[in-house]
Amino acid sequence: MATNTVTGVLNTSDGRKIPLSSEIAESTEATLQTSVAFTVTAQDIGDYMPNATIVSGLVTALNGISYAYILRQGLILAIIPVCVNGVASQTPMLCRPVTLQPGDVLRVLTLTATERDACLQVYTNRGVDRLFVGTPSGSGTTNLLDLQTGNQIGNTLQGQTCMKAVFTSIDGAKIESPGGGAQVFDNLGNMAGAVTCTDPSSMQPVMSQVMIPVKLNFTSSVLTNA
Repeated sequence: MATNTVTGVLNTSDGRKIPLSSEIAESTEATLQTSVAFTVTAQDIGDYMPNATIVSGLVTALNGISYAYILRQGLILAIIPVCVNGVASQTPMLCRPVTLQPGDVLRVLTLTATERDACLQVYTNRGVDRLFVGTPSGSGTTNLLDLQTGNQIGNTLQGQTCMKAVFTSIDGAKIESPGGGAQVFDNLGNMAGAVTCTDPSSMQPVMSQVMIPVKLNFTSSVLTNA
């Protein structure tokens, strides 16, 4: 897998910017740090600008990208919008502002142009950001499991409601899920929600409004034909 320059910017509530740039190997989650061209030394975001409140941001990669998020003490603090170089039309707002602390880091997973990693990103009514991931490898259903625990969406977000979501995948015409993207099912197998698919190499993924109540034993998945 190639190593490429991954770049980005985080915008604060008082107008300051955190410029980002690191050499990161594709297919391996890694930490994106500040750009030495602007900050002299590469630093983690929380150490570079502690107490700054981040309101918007964007991370871009050369060939493919699955997700980016701020990590605090082992938990996802906030999802950061992503796309492939050249397709961005805006620097999206975060679902909620977050104030950095020393030790906060920005984690990112970049991909090759052909990797089929699928990612469902959600924000709930309790202010929780979570990522549910899977990699289709043929026809059939691929479960989308919580990035940090490996659990189903129902075990992870029981009693919460997904208020915003975006689903990313390069599979395009291979996807046969009702709704054309990620699907959420209740414990009886009835559809509880659907999130359309965005290919980050051709269009900038942006969170959209949804209303998906989640209870115990709910599942999330994507259905592909190849």
